[in-house]
Formats: sequence, structure tokens, C-alpha cells
Amino acid sequence: MEIECKFSDDYLIGHAMRVGLAGENTPRETLERLLPTIRNDITFEADRIREADFEGYARMREADTIEVNSQKLSQFLAIPSDKAHEVASMHYLFAD
Repeated sequence: MEIECKFSDDYLIGHAMRVGLAGENTPRETLERLLPTIRNDITFEADRIREADFEGYARMREADTIEVNSQKLSQFLAIPSDKAHEVASMHYLFAD
């Protein structure tokens, strides 16, 4: 299952620091120039997953409703709808 999240600039800057692309002393303008590259890389990887046409592939999106994500979880995990709804309703589901 692919989990599609909305990534804020702050999250992506933190990611760049966690993976060693940037440091505490990296100038803000450098970070701003790095953000589009990181976003494009994430998009490219997600596209490759989708294009691989994996059996049983499913995508849960942060932008979708709880009901839509519940249905996807229920089908993907083969769990009852109420359990899937419980998971999809967690307020921190898409949090870092």
C-alpha cells in the first residue's frame, strides 16, 4: 500500500537534514533551491511504484476522506470495515 501524504516545506527541510542533504548551517536560500528537487524525487518514486503494477497495489491518500481510506484499508488488509474506520480515523495517521 502506498501512503500518499502532503509534505510541507518544513517537513522536507527536516527530511533533507535527516538524510544528510543539508545541515544546521545550510543557508535558507540553499534549502529553498533544494525543495523542488526533493519534491520531484518523491513524486518520481511514487510514480515508479504505481507503474510497477504490483499485484494488490492500493493507495491511501491524506487528501481522501476517512470513508474512502477506510474502504481501501479494509480491502488491502482484509479487515472488517469498523476496524479499518478506526485506523483511518486516527488524527495522527499522516503525521511524522
